[in-house]
Amino acid sequence: MNRVRWAAPALLAALLLLAAMFAGRAPVAAQSATPTPAAEEEAAAEGAAAADEAAAAEEPADASAAEVVATDAVTDTVTSAYVSLDLAAGFPLDPFLVSVNGGGSVDASQFGEGCTGFVNEAPTVSLNWEGETDFVEAFFYSASDPVMVVQTPAGDYLCSDDANEMLLDPVIEMAQPANGRYNIWVGSYTPEQLIPGLLVLTTRSEINLGTFDLASLVQRTPIPEDVLEPEEVAPRRAEIAAGRATAATMAEAAAVLSNEDIIDGVKQNVTAEGSVPAFELPADDVFCAGFIGEEPDFSFDLEAEGDRLRVYFEAQADSTLVVQLPDGTYLCNDDAVTGDNLNPLVEIPAPSSGRYNVFVGRLQLDEPITGELFVVESSTQMPADLDPSTEQE
Repeated sequence: MNRVRWAAPALLAALLLLAAMFAGRAPVAAQSATPTPAAEEEAAAEGAAAADEAAAAEEPADASAAEVVATDAVTDTVTSAYVSLDLAAGFPLDPFLVSVNGGGSVDASQFGEGCTGFVNEAPTVSLNWEGETDFVEAFFYSASDPVMVVQTPAGDYLCSDDANEMLLDPVIEMAQPANGRYNIWVGSYTPEQLIPGLLVLTTRSEINLGTFDLASLVQRTPIPEDVLEPEEVAPRRAEIAAGRATAATMAEAAAVLSNEDIIDGVKQNVTAEGSVPAFELPADDVFCAGFIGEEPDFSFDLEAEGDRLRVYFEAQADSTLVVQLPDGTYLCNDDAVTGDNLNPLVEIPAPSSGRYNVFVGRLQLDEPITGELFVVESSTQMPADLDPSTEQE
């Protein structure tokens, strides 16, 4: 009886333990079962999103900035320049000058730090460079405040505003320039400003922005603003020849000057109102400026030879002077002292005997010029000063 009572509770406990074990294994089996289709789609979507995030993390933060740095991208997208040049090391036209207008509305700071001012979208000049040299210097010669940007073949940008505090023009030197294309922008410090000037390219160390002077490159006497058309020139030559022929027959009208006369000096009132271009005279190695008459304004016969003869004209407006010598050659002058005295002077060393024809010219055709003509034997006498700044218009 006691043994039965003990066995029953033991059997009941064993059954309860087995039930608990089977109940604990059921959740584990469910977790390790094959995923449902919905679960597979959700997992795939999460994986794709993670891949996109990883790819985005590898891209540059600013795609446009990357294009500016990339040489090929910049070179291919730059708009064609207004002027294209092909220069090689040792080019004979050194310095090379290009007349351009600087300015624009595009902010030059987009090229990089230190770039200021405003430029056009298209480069002002595109330079295709070839060969080896120590340097190429580019500067802009103007009377304003321009800026300059140069893009090298490598895609780098070089910028300049003022050469120094007193010199507002820009200058950029490219040491040992590589072969390839250089894009050059000439701009202005303020937007939409138009700055005319000269872009200068040089490999010569003695040519620089501070001392650059056009007058040292092109030396010539002033040329009249009113120039006749080509078809008018030939008839004018005939008029000059006719005038000389007329003067040759006017011996009675010519003054006869002795040594005493020229020592004391001879004065003659003259009005210049001719319209024949003096540069058409057959003067060897001499440029004759102004407009003269068909006939001489004053003729004289010199009786004897002297040491030195001076012919000059004094007036209140810019005039010119032409003297025909007895041998038929011409001497011409515009200003007695270039830049300081606009009155003309012709000096004749060791003058010979014979006929001298004197023409007084004017630079403008709108008004005649009246003044006094002097003939004197002297090596020092000068016409009265006619300062360019005080010339009467």
